[in-house]
Amino acid sequence: MIDAPASTRVLVIGGGFSGVAAAAALHARGYSVTLLERHGVLGGRARSDVHTEGTIDTGAQLIASTFTHTTKLLARAPLQATNARDIFVREHQRLPIRFGSIASMLRFGGLGAGDKVKLGTTLLPLLARHAGALRVDDSDGLTSLDQVSARAFVEKAISERAANVLVEPPLNAFYGARGSETSLAFFLTMGRYGSDAELLASRHGWSAALATAASDVRVEFNANVDAIRITSSEVLAREDAHREWQAAAVVIATSAGAARELLLSTLGHAHPLITWLASVVTRPTWTVMLSLDRPIRAESFGVLADPVEATMVSACAIPAGRWSDPDSSNGIVLAWPTPRAVEELAKHGAAELVAAMMPEIDRLVPETRGSVKRARVFRFEEGTPLAAPGFLAHRALGRQLEESLSLPVALAGDYLTMPLVEGAVISGERAAERIARRLGGA
Repeated sequence: MIDAPASTRVLVIGGGFSGVAAAAALHARGYSVTLLERHGVLGGRARSDVHTEGTIDTGAQLIASTFTHTTKLLARAPLQATNARDIFVREHQRLPIRFGSIASMLRFGGLGAGDKVKLGTTLLPLLARHAGALRVDDSDGLTSLDQVSARAFVEKAISERAANVLVEPPLNAFYGARGSETSLAFFLTMGRYGSDAELLASRHGWSAALATAASDVRVEFNANVDAIRITSSEVLAREDAHREWQAAAVVIATSAGAARELLLSTLGHAHPLITWLASVVTRPTWTVMLSLDRPIRAESFGVLADPVEATMVSACAIPAGRWSDPDSSNGIVLAWPTPRAVEELAKHGAAELVAAMMPEIDRLVPETRGSVKRARVFRFEEGTPLAAPGFLAHRALGRQLEESLSLPVALAGDYLTMPLVEGAVISGERAAERIARRLGGA
């Protein structure tokens, strides 16, 4: 094999959705791309785990059909529509709901008639009025919506009970965030993309789907890059002083914290971008996976707890509940902590986490009682970026600082856009565009 010219070689550090999107876009532009991933599979916070019961997505579970950049990236992967029905558990009631579906919200038995009238006269018109601006890749016209929290708005416009149903469950479960610390602009953007969209998943997991998307680029796994040297003409990346890679440019598609550590030696502590990266607020989280000694015939996929009652567990998921065919049944249950649990238990060992969460898991998914044969904890220490009120201006500043660099480096990650899979993909594509501009075309 003849090596590509040095001037066309680009490194991508990080194999999550943003890194794969950047690598695929650079390859399409004619660059020779090497993607360096520190784990044994692609996916980042959406990576999959393969075990005897099958393949399980340990983080992100579903994407919306409205994620057009993501579905284009995964066009060669066998994505399928899911059932994705949910259950909201309040006291002894198990109420069907589909978060994101307007029709489902209006039928939901956990809201009174008065709340539904207010929902139809306040939140839904607001969502419709700003639908054109509620985009992951553009935040023009959303400044006023970004100054208030999602919970404060819904409590005032509808009721406290409505906030506990509409705001807290999806934010607590999917983002590890409270409604009081989440921008209304982000909450409405979630609604815009999720409103009655088809929900999609990969039968073989997101890692396999991303591997298909990255099949045309060179991928090196277990590559834990701990230092990079960047000059105006080249990049040298090193792993524990044992392996190194040289290229003309690099996309750093990691968490904000990891990107800061990699850029620190080049930019220095006083550089505004280093300061900005340190200001990105994230919350670590984990997923508990339970393997049962018998399969579950799931009537729903997600089981979300009433936040008034939940202390340790915000939601559970039964992966087999995504599919309607009988062959999809297995004995796997996933569970995610509440923000309070993360704050109280983040430093605890896996056995302690499982023990603290099991009583509420048993209540949400009664089939787990006495049936657990194995438990495993998947930690995501890098954390999920929080979209607090004012985050749109903060993200815009970060992008401005990153784009002002004169070095052959670009950043990618959902902390630069919105913490959605679609945001991660768009940030990767934008990073590829910036690298192409800086290198002057392949």
